[in-house]
Amino acid sequence: MLIDTHSHLDLEEDILGLLEKCKQNLVTEIISISTDLESSKKNIEISSNFKNIFSSVGFHPASIKNVSKNLDCIEKLGISENCKAIGEIGLDFFYEGYNKDLQFEFFSNQIDISEKLNKPFVVHCRQAYSDAIDFLKRKNPKVQFVFHCFTEDYDTAKKVLDLGGLVSFTGIVTFKKSYDLREVIKKIPIDTFMIETDSPYLSPEPKRGRKNNSSNLIYIAQCIANIINKPFEETAEQIRLNSVKFFNI
Repeated sequence: MLIDTHSHLDLEEDILGLLEKCKQNLVTEIISISTDLESSKKNIEISSNFKNIFSSVGFHPASIKNVSKNLDCIEKLGISENCKAIGEIGLDFFYEGYNKDLQFEFFSNQIDISEKLNKPFVVHCRQAYSDAIDFLKRKNPKVQFVFHCFTEDYDTAKKVLDLGGLVSFTGIVTFKKSYDLREVIKKIPIDTFMIETDSPYLSPEPKRGRKNNSSNLIYIAQCIANIINKPFEETAEQIRLNSVKFFNI
């Protein structure tokens, strides 16, 4: 029923054990997201070995400092039928010393790859939403995209949706102090967002403080059903449809 649209299974030591936990918690598919060439190769391998695991390939903005600008490697990996997106790619101005121009160059070039392969892309954006949104307005991508781990306000969400993008929510939405984020969920249409664990990070309540995994997606889905005041199964089914359509699975 549930699809974890953003997990990092290249960091998971026991995938078979994880899949059993997922089965018990109604999580039926996982998209394993990449951050560099090594994780891209590993995720392609993982997704080729498990029928209910898919992958993305790409360079996270924090992983581009000493990387060749020749991205043929990503394009070649992205051809795989098990690869459903390019990502996570984007902008990250959080840590000092970032190279803004280089981040924009890699972001743009990887969007070009997603368009060439006709696959969506997954956006990582931290302290750079204004820049990312303005850039995408100019770039006008011909494929679908999602801002993963969305934690911004309604106005920012609306700008993303007006561009034709989606947003995706993590376990942060379950945190007690995430009042504003829950208000965003109330205001945007249910067909404009997906959910994710971003595991092994950002464990939701009641698992907060422990290593996260895809089976915890059920707590995020239940929280969102409560927020929008709809039955769990109805909520889960619509979010699943959003995910299936976006990743073409």
